[in-house]
Amino acid sequence: MKLQRCICLTTALLFLAVTNSTVNAEESVVNPTGTWKVTISSTNTQAHPAAQTLKLTLNGGTLTGTLSYNSSPTVNGKAHVAELPITEAKLHGSELSFNFTHPPAAGNGPNATYSYQGTISGDTIKGTFTMEWMGQTRTRNWEAKRLNE
Repeated sequence: MKLQRCICLTTALLFLAVTNSTVNAEESVVNPTGTWKVTISSTNTQAHPAAQTLKLTLNGGTLTGTLSYNSSPTVNGKAHVAELPITEAKLHGSELSFNFTHPPAAGNGPNATYSYQGTISGDTIKGTFTMEWMGQTRTRNWEAKRLNE
């Protein structure tokens, strides 16, 4: 009876070890490193979707990056491009999340805070983000396509 328990316990431990290594191998397959063109969907059908550039680096399990966007006001028909760091970036399997904060477009006031969540599939990320600013919260869809560099 002790031998059967030992064999069952050994088999269970071996199964867990193989399963765990398979999960870790699958998680390491997704690499978001690169430059991504981000498109934000809008409920305003007449407005053009806002475009941003997301640069991500995965190094030793740590995800970092920046998000660039056209900031206001425009001068001579051209918008100033601002590039700010993302924070609290995480990658779990194919699930990605990060935060982004930027100052008001004009004047003084509180920063707007964005929380992005998405799923990576090949060279596409799709997800939602929540923006909080001055007591208001809005949720939008976003999609990113990896650029060939």
